[in-house]
Amino acid sequence: MYRFAAISGTRTLFTLRSLAVRALRVVVIDDDHWKRTAMAQELDADPRIGVVHVIDQDEAVQWALERWDGIDVAIVDVFDENAPAEIGTDVFSGISALDRLRDLHVRTFAITPHCQHPLIQLRIHQAQADWLYHRWEVNDPDRLVSALLEPQADHVPQRPDDAVLRQYGSQRARTNRAVALYQRSPLSGLLRPGIGIKSLHLPRRRIDRFRVEVARSGFDGTEELSTATRVHRAPRWPDVRDYLLTLLGRQSTPSTEVDRDDGGTSHQDPVR
Repeated sequence: MYRFAAISGTRTLFTLRSLAVRALRVVVIDDDHWKRTAMAQELDADPRIGVVHVIDQDEAVQWALERWDGIDVAIVDVFDENAPAEIGTDVFSGISALDRLRDLHVRTFAITPHCQHPLIQLRIHQAQADWLYHRWEVNDPDRLVSALLEPQADHVPQRPDDAVLRQYGSQRARTNRAVALYQRSPLSGLLRPGIGIKSLHLPRRRIDRFRVEVARSGFDGTEELSTATRVHRAPRWPDVRDYLLTLLGRQSTPSTEVDRDDGGTSHQDPVR
């Protein structure tokens, strides 16, 4: 059987063959009802694993923190299958669940459909996921159980190289902070590739304030800074827009099972 132990300030998974230890307590988090239900049934069939809750990504973010007491591992599919058909939402909304859990004792086992853009990699790293697996690596129950019980050290999310992040003006960026700022702002749900300031139909001062807030979250931009207010200088609107769209998974994102038939075009929000 398996359990967590504290060793030199870190938690690790290890085998106790001589002691009767309870099953690993798991929460399955996925936006797709049928997929998470099927995964939970397969996992719960293994006596070493006990699935105690099955929820979606939004519910995971909204849960009271005390509800996570006694949970060992949260399996989080970070990709939202429904988001590509929407405008301006977070395609990788499961990262918000990871970020919610990062300061708790729950270990997080993230699953993604493909290799991500470096800024998405940075989001997952900054959300402090304990492990990251691609779907094809855990696409059958035996593989998933094996990965849960004996996670590999080479699946710990890594921070992209500074040289790469510098290309995106993001060497100091707190990416999930920027996403949270966007989701709480009047711009939420409006962003799409190429959209200009006038098309947002918002007061210019609100957009300038948002640019400053994004800059304060550590985004340096890739262009010359412009004056957003008398005091603050911030990246220009196209730079901020494209940065947020990339963080939301709405640029340079490959197709997945849900939209492969249309060549992945649904990842690109239409320009009106």
